Amino acid sequence: MLMIDEKKLQKLSVDELTILYMVDINEQNMKFIEGIEFLIEEDFDSFRKNLKIIIDTRSEIQIKKTFESKIFKSKKSSFTKADRLKLFDRINEIKNIGEHLAQKMLLYKVVFPDEEFKTQIKSINNALKSISNDISDAVKSIDSNLEKAHIIAEKVKDDRRKMRAEEWALLNRLWNYDVDYIGRTWYYLKDLVEGIMMLADHIKKFAEYIQFLSTKYLIF
Repeated sequence: MLMIDEKKLQKLSVDELTILYMVDINEQNMKFIEGIEFLIEEDFDSFRKNLKIIIDTRSEIQIKKTFESKIFKSKKSSFTKADRLKLFDRINEIKNIGEHLAQKMLLYKVVFPDEEFKTQIKSINNALKSISNDISDAVKSIDSNLEKAHIIAEKVKDDRRKMRAEEWALLNRLWNYDVDYIGRTWYYLKDLVEGIMMLADHIKKFAEYIQFLSTKYLIF
């Protein structure tokens, strides 16, 4: 994401900055997921272009600094300042994980072993896309509809649980390739599968935190 106009940022409320930050990070998640799709198609130029976007942190730093400045000055908030800071921090951690994975994936040019492996990677990649979009929707709803945010977060947890079975199927396939295949490519693909799940696991934990906030601030 490009640099944001500073004057426009200053006009946004704490809640609006939180949503903007979530939208920004979710857009980068989509670039990461699309990058994996390019990698599967062996379109390495587009793959590298996408992942380099994720490594750029300028817009996140802008939003984060503005958010922190405003939250410490604010006198009222629908959530406590501590809860609001923690919510923002959980969003920021998604960025940190995505940036780390992008840097790691750019270290080596990989070719997938067969079409079956590609198909399974596509499946968990699509699942990651779904839960990333869902957690973004949950954050957008948290100030206006806590019950909706709670329901979306539960869906995220269910979908991540389904991803776990696919992860083990992929790793099982990887471990059963011929011993000659073991090398940098093998470790790259293992890290790729585990990296996707690392991001999914953080989103799942984030969903649990949203449910905690929903329970704390909403009387069911």
